[in-house]
Amino acid sequence: MFHMEAFRSSLASGATDVFQQVTYITAGARLTPIGNGLAVSVQLSKLHSFFGVGAHLEQIQFQAASFLPMPYPTWAPNNIGTAAESPARFWDLSLHPKALRPTEFFNVFASQTSGGAENEAIFVNFTDGMMEPAPPLATAPSINGNGQFTIQHATATTTLTANAWTQVTPVLDTPSIPAGYYALVGMRVQSAGALAFRVRPQVEPLWEPGGVACQTADQLDPAGQRYYNPITGRVSKWGTWLKFFQNTVPYIEIWSTSADTKEDMWFDLIKISDVVTAGAI
Repeated sequence: MFHMEAFRSSLASGATDVFQQVTYITAGARLTPIGNGLAVSVQLSKLHSFFGVGAHLEQIQFQAASFLPMPYPTWAPNNIGTAAESPARFWDLSLHPKALRPTEFFNVFASQTSGGAENEAIFVNFTDGMMEPAPPLATAPSINGNGQFTIQHATATTTLTANAWTQVTPVLDTPSIPAGYYALVGMRVQSAGALAFRVRPQVEPLWEPGGVACQTADQLDPAGQRYYNPITGRVSKWGTWLKFFQNTVPYIEIWSTSADTKEDMWFDLIKISDVVTAGAI
């Protein structure tokens, strides 16, 4: 499993190698804040993936004791501008997650090269390192769609709060999808000012896996974020994000830079079974 958290700060003018701390956003957070950073979760003590967006964002640096005695790594390139680029500059560590020490301080720093102050936003997925593989696909047409892959589009018209997580309730274009139990194996979210999203289940687990949000219809998602890579056709290595019943479609939390009022979402799904209650699983 994996879970996304956000960091954002206005950084003073600087240079490529001048790092300033980016503050952990505690509103809507699931992990424990410490100073301007967080305490590494016992349950999610590894780095899964991350990305940053800023008009002149140069490098991202994570600082935690577990990186020592090696120098803190500095990550580049990153997304330059007001949205994730296409393709996104996205760091995917999911095949070999970076192990951190549970409860240690984890801080995010960044450098930017503008002539004045500007905001930088960085989004980090933490993981337990144990990916649950996507359910196997049926090799022939199946009863009630069990084992079949589908992409379901949904919309929402929530007014997003700029520079914060806003929960939206997806309305599926096809609300009467077959009753049963589904695995979410990929996701796309689009809104005019969106930078990131995370998926909030209506029931357990607590964690909210997330990814890069798109602002335009032709913007590419990171390769691992969709079940099928639209360029190579390869299946994602991220596995199952979470599972839900057809009547408990997850909420989506969106981080946008503007008060958008139209959201589009695409759910990559595999139907697991006809089971419709938790006690029957």
